[in-house]
Amino acid sequence: MLARQNAPGIGASGYLPEGGWESNVSFRYQFSDRHFRGREEEKNRQEEDSQVENRVFLYDLGLTYGLTPRTSLSLSVPFMFATRSSLNRDFDERDKRTTTGMGDITLTARHWMLDPEKNQDQNIQLGFGIKLPTGDPNAKVVRRSMDSGGNTVYETRNADQSIQLGDGGFGFLVDVSAFKNIGQFTPYFAATYLFNPQEDSGVFTHRSRPEESIMSIADQYTARAGTLWTPAGSTVSFGLGGRIEGVPVEDQIGGSKGFRRPGYSIGVEPSIGFAAGKSNFSISVPIAVRRARLRSVPDRETPGRHGDAAFADWALLIGWSYRF
Repeated sequence: MLARQNAPGIGASGYLPEGGWESNVSFRYQFSDRHFRGREEEKNRQEEDSQVENRVFLYDLGLTYGLTPRTSLSLSVPFMFATRSSLNRDFDERDKRTTTGMGDITLTARHWMLDPEKNQDQNIQLGFGIKLPTGDPNAKVVRRSMDSGGNTVYETRNADQSIQLGDGGFGFLVDVSAFKNIGQFTPYFAATYLFNPQEDSGVFTHRSRPEESIMSIADQYTARAGTLWTPAGSTVSFGLGGRIEGVPVEDQIGGSKGFRRPGYSIGVEPSIGFAAGKSNFSISVPIAVRRARLRSVPDRETPGRHGDAAFADWALLIGWSYRF
């Protein structure tokens, strides 16, 4: 899950005056249990109750300062609570493992390309940020198994990559957003790409294949586009758009070996937002319409191999911002 949790508001509401401050609180919830290999769903996993179930609660605390009317600086501090449930075949029961803590902090500078005072109805914003490896990439969980004598054994090991708090590497991101008011409608576009040049974190996966024994540090991306409708005289906006989130097979900079689950999810994103005084609230629910787990670099090195991954049907995104 990518870094752009506390993003600027769409439209002129995203303008922040020089010396102004804005606090942001974002929340994301998703439950992933639908397994895909390529674009094909493995429905048998649900039928035999062998699917992996990931439940993620992500809270993001942000603070933005207006350096000038066109340039701002934002700090984003995420906190995650995640559980991963999978079938333990030794006991024919499901085991649940949990990680919780701070994630990777980002610091981003953004600049409006057009003068906000003269462009209330349209603008383009460019951003550049850095990601710090503040989240633990080596969070531990307890694994239960049975030895050859039928005794229960408990082992502390690294959590699965999908619920690790951080990826273990320094990175940088670029983002762009744009809007244009057309009567009561505001078409918008926003995208972010996170570059992670370091190839792997050195954290063991405990997977059997040597090529997948170390966790990869993967690039990530997200993009959304659509339109908002704000009835005349109303402080409430209704939105409908599309959203894509993903992890590429290969990074743009640096190596791409090690274990990762590359793929993407494309969804339809209805949303609603409203303003109340100095506060702005937003809720959106991206609903997946296409999901795909792509072949990783280790997969491609072994003919016929194609790993799978669990995806969510939908996600819940809630945001609140306050200016002071």
